[in-house]
Amino acid sequence: NAPENLKEESAEDSAYNTFGWINHIYGKYKNTKPILTPRFIPSCSKHLLEELREVRKAYDLPVQSHLSENPEEIELVQQLFPEAGFYGDCYDRYDLFGNKPGGEFTGPTVMAHCVYSGDAEVKLIKKNGVIVSHCPASNMNLSSGIAPIREYLDQGVKVSLGSDVAGGQTESIFRAMTDAIQVSKMYWRMINKNAKPLTFGEVFYLATAGGGEFFGKVGKFEDGYEFDALVLDDEKLPHPQELPLQQRLERFAYLGGDKVGMEAKYVAGNKVF
Repeated sequence: NAPENLKEESAEDSAYNTFGWINHIYGKYKNTKPILTPRFIPSCSKHLLEELREVRKAYDLPVQSHLSENPEEIELVQQLFPEAGFYGDCYDRYDLFGNKPGGEFTGPTVMAHCVYSGDAEVKLIKKNGVIVSHCPASNMNLSSGIAPIREYLDQGVKVSLGSDVAGGQTESIFRAMTDAIQVSKMYWRMINKNAKPLTFGEVFYLATAGGGEFFGKVGKFEDGYEFDALVLDDEKLPHPQELPLQQRLERFAYLGGDKVGMEAKYVAGNKVF
């Protein structure tokens, strides 16, 4: 289901090249590690999914992909995998969907979008500890829809924020935060009046601890967590009044302060910028 110039020779060839690449880079980088990325179900044959299970088994890799982004995509998946109960079940049948209770894999899974995940899919997402990556800019640009993030949070689903470049037009986590708030307001207004809009505090959590959980002890200023931090300066965004810290941060995010006020960045305690 792809143009000829994007197709690989075979499932075996794809798996062989993946094994070779992982072996080539394994252990070379401190902060960057491989993640298994099936493009999405419509571009993967059943044989390839079987091969990817073996790749994951060999290295206990984390997994990332797309899930339930558009209605037409979901319909195509149902046609290609009629034996599956729903989209996420396709990944789960090949052990590419989080950590099954009692299963052999420990690497986490993150799935972008989840705009149209049904009750059974959400139940499996929660059961397997899959992390939803909410990509509001991409969902708007592609006219996909609005993911029900409030409902996911109320059900205890793990949620993070993403950009889905180039579906999204920016890598700014601050823009993703404000976009998430804005689309949640439209979801409340147009779809579900019981799903109250996200607050700035909530999207700040999604942008830090929510996404950080995928990497381990990341995203919080607490004992035992890695020191990952941004040093921000909002002096170039003057305001006539004294504002409390949270309002300053919210204003910084909405006004694109990361373009002018990013002073330093720390990763695992090391200054990288």
